[in-house]
Amino acid sequence: MKRMKKIMAVLLAAIMTMAMAVTAFAADVGTNKLKVNVKSGEGVPAQTLKDQTINLYKLFDVTESGEGQNKNYAYTVNTVAGYQDAIKSALGTTFTGTTDEEYAAAVLALKDTDGTKIQKFANDFTAYALNHSLEATATSNKITEENTTSYTFDNLAAGYYLVYVTGGKEIQSSLVTVDSATSTVNLKTEAPSITKAADKETVSIGQVVKYTVTGSIPDTTGYDQYQYIIHDELSKGLDFVNDAAGAALTNKTVKVEVKFSEAGVTDKGTVPTTAAIDTENSKKMSLDLSAWVKANQANKGKTFEVTYYAKVNKDAVVTNNNKASLEYGNNPDNTTNTTPSEVKTPTYPLDILKVKKDSDPEVILADAHFTLYASTTEGNIDENNPIKVTKDAEGKYSYAADQNAADATDDMVTVATKFEGTGYNLHINGLAAGTYYLKETKAPEGYNKLTDAIKVTITKSTTADENDWTLTVENGTAVDKIVKIENSTGSILPSTGGIGTTIFTIAGCAIMVAAAFFFFTSRKKANK
Repeated sequence: MKRMKKIMAVLLAAIMTMAMAVTAFAADVGTNKLKVNVKSGEGVPAQTLKDQTINLYKLFDVTESGEGQNKNYAYTVNTVAGYQDAIKSALGTTFTGTTDEEYAAAVLALKDTDGTKIQKFANDFTAYALNHSLEATATSNKITEENTTSYTFDNLAAGYYLVYVTGGKEIQSSLVTVDSATSTVNLKTEAPSITKAADKETVSIGQVVKYTVTGSIPDTTGYDQYQYIIHDELSKGLDFVNDAAGAALTNKTVKVEVKFSEAGVTDKGTVPTTAAIDTENSKKMSLDLSAWVKANQANKGKTFEVTYYAKVNKDAVVTNNNKASLEYGNNPDNTTNTTPSEVKTPTYPLDILKVKKDSDPEVILADAHFTLYASTTEGNIDENNPIKVTKDAEGKYSYAADQNAADATDDMVTVATKFEGTGYNLHINGLAAGTYYLKETKAPEGYNKLTDAIKVTITKSTTADENDWTLTVENGTAVDKIVKIENSTGSILPSTGGIGTTIFTIAGCAIMVAAAFFFFTSRKKANK
């Protein structure tokens, strides 16, 4: 009987222990929530979770003891097949631990000030999980709601989770401890983006501009295919060329140079050397870097540069802009295009109104001849280097792309009336910002030529609006960015004829009459 009581007591104790364990387990399983947030990145389209899937991978189970500052955490590796191998692979070959404590300690040791080590661990775990089809602990399935920027997982066991989002947008994996009903993780948006720059701020017709597009190698882990295409569109005032000398294109392609910005980075792929020109629009080109970025996954996050050239043509204007955008995604049928990165390289006009001085109504003067000079480094007129221009059928002039061309001239002539819809009768297009001297070489017939050259200075806009450029004039006036030049009629100089001659004639006759009078008077006296 006593033996039976002892057995019953042992069984009862075991049952109570099991009950306590079950209670503790029940309190831990299915009571935790995780809210996953995603936000937009600067300069890229709004990031949402629509059409994407969130996968959770529980790396460690977590148990807690104590409260407040005395709270302790115990971690055990997820026993689901493949998880231990995935963690070990992400920790690298230097990790030799075997126990739960050693695995947890190795992950804890990755903590650093900028988070690069732990982020690498997260990305490497994700790569292993995707490549080995590791079973996810929980999934959102494909999210279909529009403009969704958050998703909440319910009924999660306490643990240390990796959050990974699949879909058309680049979002890095994140690690988070889930141990309450209010756990939250804000995903780092790492959507690919590009920036574009030019080696010149303002340009004149005929100049060649070097453009540089800067991007970085995206993480394509787990994607069977990935598109990464740079699109570029020129304004009508620019033409693609093959080099800094302005060599013409051949075979509907433009030469490009692709290289890593950082010295010492080893290129793992076949570097593209040409971009394709659109068959219907010569102002558009596309550079497909899809295969190259896939081949360079060892250089994820590394910055690279793409350089190419364009030449300014006679159609260039102040709003002479160039823009590049990036098309990317893991689904060719559902790619994302970034907001274009725009570069402004304006060129400027010089407009002149030639009129008779003090005329009312205003008299427009034709056939005034001018030559334009650039300023020297000392700020003086460069008499030896007049600017050459070409003339169109309307009588307007443009900076000559080839200053030595046979049809280029330094002689510009005003027309008889203002150009239609304008306030000027002499137009010169295609000048870069700077100081110039406008010299009148021949005045209209009947008018005096200007004795001094007119100094004009064109200054680039300091605002986002390129049309806010300014024109300042010395030895002249400017109204609405038009140089107004007045000519005076010539005055009649004094003559040797006229009244002066008449006076001398009359005086001579008077002397002769007086002489005759005295002659005849003297003879009469003598005869008496």
